[in-house]
Amino acid sequence: MNRLTITHFSSTTPLKLVFFQEINNTPLIKSFINVLMESEKSVGNKPSSELIESYYHLKSMVIERFMEPDQPLPKHPVGKSLWEFLLLKNIFSDENALTLLCESQSLTEAHHFHSSMLHDVTILLQMINFQWDDFLDNYSLDTENIFLKEVSSLGAQVTPLAAAIHNNDPDEFLSILAQLIHENGLGIFLGNASFRINKESRLIPITKTNTQTMDDLVGYQLQKTEIINNTQALIDYNQGLNVLLQGSMGTGKSSMVRALLHSFENTRLKIIEIKRDQLSLIPLLFKKIGHRPYAFILFIDDLTFETKDQDYKILKGVLEGSLERNPVNVRVYATSNRRHLVEERFSEREDAVNAREVLEEKLSLSSRFGLMLTFSTPNQQEYLSIVHELAKSAGLTMDSTELESRAIMWERRHINTSGRTAEQLVLYLLSEQKRLELTQ
Repeated sequence: MNRLTITHFSSTTPLKLVFFQEINNTPLIKSFINVLMESEKSVGNKPSSELIESYYHLKSMVIERFMEPDQPLPKHPVGKSLWEFLLLKNIFSDENALTLLCESQSLTEAHHFHSSMLHDVTILLQMINFQWDDFLDNYSLDTENIFLKEVSSLGAQVTPLAAAIHNNDPDEFLSILAQLIHENGLGIFLGNASFRINKESRLIPITKTNTQTMDDLVGYQLQKTEIINNTQALIDYNQGLNVLLQGSMGTGKSSMVRALLHSFENTRLKIIEIKRDQLSLIPLLFKKIGHRPYAFILFIDDLTFETKDQDYKILKGVLEGSLERNPVNVRVYATSNRRHLVEERFSEREDAVNAREVLEEKLSLSSRFGLMLTFSTPNQQEYLSIVHELAKSAGLTMDSTELESRAIMWERRHINTSGRTAEQLVLYLLSEQKRLELTQ
């Protein structure tokens, strides 16, 4: 039977890997190794109770891993069968010296440790090509082989990687693996473009984003052009400025930043959402992402500081830098409804000398952003134009005169002519239209 043997294991480090050692600690691989080790203990073709138990534990884990919610298939080919899919998912998730090298540059056979790399991928290929049919038949463990079920949704793109696996060719497999990592990303950045952070400054992917496209945002053409050009410079040359989007509520500032995910889809742009109370985590975040080959936007929504709040000094330090240079691939994009980010009180105007210095320091925070984009509240005519555009896109069938009349009444009720007000009106009218259609 062609399968991995006990020679690949020891009591302390089951798989003798150089670069992919952390794979040993993943639940899937631990469970797989346990199955193999129990099979070695079985007498003849009769499975022991321990082997049966360990096998069904692995089978259950494989099914659960594949059916996990919020775990979409990666956008690049990662295996043809279920077993290949899960093992390769572990490989593409493992951030080690080899994969990080592949992420940042092309890999060549001239590399000093190329033979060690081949050693690892040879063992990984043996795992991927494990003969499940023979194994299950040999021990009469199961009549259903779920491990070789095809992952059909990956389609024809899987061919190059599948060929390397089928040929059991370590050189070809390493070359394609390195190319895929370089082109598509590694670990948490594979297939994910937007993130939040937890209290340990650990990145958490946002898998369900509610974003609009730039075309969905009516008006503000100058602001769109400025922010797109600035972001393009960041992606292409590690250039571009920190950006402050300032203006009235509901004018689309936050939506415009999030729309960058659509504008730069399939590029190396990553947006990390930072909460107002997480500013102190930014320096640690810099250390984690500064060396990665992506363009990062730290997005701070609704940025304001109260009078006694000293956190503005943290942001000021981030924007200005220090003796240690800020990462060249990271910029801060923030939105605010205030003209000045730090609240100003009349009492701060007293005690002329010291108070003036404090006041100037607070009011100067906005100027630390290299690019300031202003979003003014639309006048009534602009507001009505937005309503018409949104109504057309939403498929709202209403007479133009009636639509404007309803829009004006809605605006008076909400005392606002912003894009958000227009969007809420259209959503309301759309639900009203659908109710009428159901009653007819």
